[in-house]
Amino acid sequence: MEQSDTPPRELTLEEAVAFAILLQKNEQFVEARELYRRVLDTAPNHPDALHYAGVLAHQQGHSDEAVALIEKSLAVAPGRADCYNNLGIVFQSTGRLQAAIDAYQRAIAIDPAHANAHSNLGVLLRATGQPLEAEAAYRRAIQLNPEHVDAYTNLGILLNALKRTKEAAECYCKVITLRPKHREARRLLALAHCVLGDVDEAVKIFEEWLEEEPGDPVALHMRAACTGRDVPARAGHRPQDSGVAATPAAPTMTA
Repeated sequence: MEQSDTPPRELTLEEAVAFAILLQKNEQFVEARELYRRVLDTAPNHPDALHYAGVLAHQQGHSDEAVALIEKSLAVAPGRADCYNNLGIVFQSTGRLQAAIDAYQRAIAIDPAHANAHSNLGVLLRATGQPLEAEAAYRRAIQLNPEHVDAYTNLGILLNALKRTKEAAECYCKVITLRPKHREARRLLALAHCVLGDVDEAVKIFEEWLEEEPGDPVALHMRAACTGRDVPARAGHRPQDSGVAATPAAPTMTA
């Protein structure tokens, strides 16, 4: 086979950034970081390279670097909702809740149809003692994206905390419809049925779970807690004693 004498074509800046994003999505973080560095050495104010390099820095646990890069991206190209949404996530991870709220609200002001920003804002509104506003934010995210699993999950957790268990169960049902093997939603739905007195329905959920994943310790413990039978070690309390508790889904980054 004859070899071509034509040297390989160098990537344009836009192609290099697109390739770096692909590497990042595939969790090839070292390679992506190096490619972003090379792009920014050539074009220090490239807004997309700055933005996604900031997201990558956050993924690698470098929050201060992430904030600096995303803020520089916004200084170069203001008015991008995705950047503000991701900046909010970085602030949130460092405990700067009001700064995160402000960033999500900026994203929504720029793009009122940004479902992720509404959902992420809901998490912080609940965390700062504003449950009704959080519910409205989750419902707006779902209205904009009827398949937004995190919004349904977090809305269910919120409704359960407000003692609206039946509505919470409906949210968990929706999550399972969208993601049939969503472990946390299955657990929460079954426990909600226990709280509502529908123990048989809860057991059915755990039995189906165990058919798919025999010996799963969570399903075994929760089934025992609901029925009071075959109780493994550390599963001696019933769900009614403690309520249905869960950690909200992580904020949703915009790729």
